[in-house]
Amino acid sequence: MIDLSIGSLKKPNWQTKEGWSDFVGEQLIEPEVMTRDALDALSEGERTAYCLRRLDFMANGRISLTAEVKAIRDELRPRMVANARKRGGKFGLIINGVPNAGKSTTVTRLAKEFEIQRRVRGNPRGQRSVIPVIYVSTPSDCTPKSLLVEFHHFLGRPTRPRMTAPELLNGLADVVERCGTELIIIDEIHNPNQDRQGASDATNYLKQLSEKCQATFVYVGANVEDTGLLDGGWAAQVATRFRIMDLDAHQLNNQRNRDRWCALLEDLEANAKLVSQESGSIIDDAELLWEASHGRVGEVAGIIELAVIEAMESESERLNFGRSRAAMDDERRRRARRQLYEGPGE
Repeated sequence: MIDLSIGSLKKPNWQTKEGWSDFVGEQLIEPEVMTRDALDALSEGERTAYCLRRLDFMANGRISLTAEVKAIRDELRPRMVANARKRGGKFGLIINGVPNAGKSTTVTRLAKEFEIQRRVRGNPRGQRSVIPVIYVSTPSDCTPKSLLVEFHHFLGRPTRPRMTAPELLNGLADVVERCGTELIIIDEIHNPNQDRQGASDATNYLKQLSEKCQATFVYVGANVEDTGLLDGGWAAQVATRFRIMDLDAHQLNNQRNRDRWCALLEDLEANAKLVSQESGSIIDDAELLWEASHGRVGEVAGIIELAVIEAMESESERLNFGRSRAAMDDERRRRARRQLYEGPGE
């Protein structure tokens, strides 16, 4: 029995420029898949270290390039190229979808990929301090001012309580210009509360941000079109310059969608690097995993990660989804009890 509960590894905090820089600089080497004999020959400490390397790579090493992810990458690049030469009317993207569809993971990994390429090419504009990417996550029930404060927090710039939203906005635009920022990601964009006093200006400030900051904006949120965020006069501009791209739950309603789901599972299986896992055998549990995760990428990745930990600690080195099957059986029993107590007319 292997014990992997040796404390958490410190991971970079995306929401500061230092943490983001560490995230971009984080290089995880893809572990080899050992033979069973080679694995059994390791000492306990060596085996634990090998397990942790595999877990770290599975969670943080690379993104599954599904058709949807490739489409987002292919759409983002030409918009950034165009925006670098535009003074106004810049293009952007809105990544929309159900919760746990893998939106944040997709966008941050693509942004990391972009910044790595930018670092390789060097600094053509000669800035002394370069911040190619800014990432902020919108606080719950936020106002335009609190969102702008999040930008300054990322940049490490102090703010004063009496600073107005226009002052914060102008300060941000100045930094974006001086530091050559090319990509700005606003995550959890559904969080601005349109019913709260003062928050009705959220869409106006998002518009001003995109106009004042010489960068490409990517908004990421759940069910964005239902939040009211894109209502009003700005909606017409968004419709022409921002493309809404959906990351929805996978479906199994036809062979093409089943093939895409199975390809995702095989990619996640390969990332686990389990020694005794027969390649492609995860497909035997494709329907079980779809039902357990509701077809959502983030959820199925989590289910597989937990099964991988169990496989490593038990030393079976083979995926077993018995826990997921038992959890679904429990949920079915709970639903049956609720229906029994509520009655058919409820």
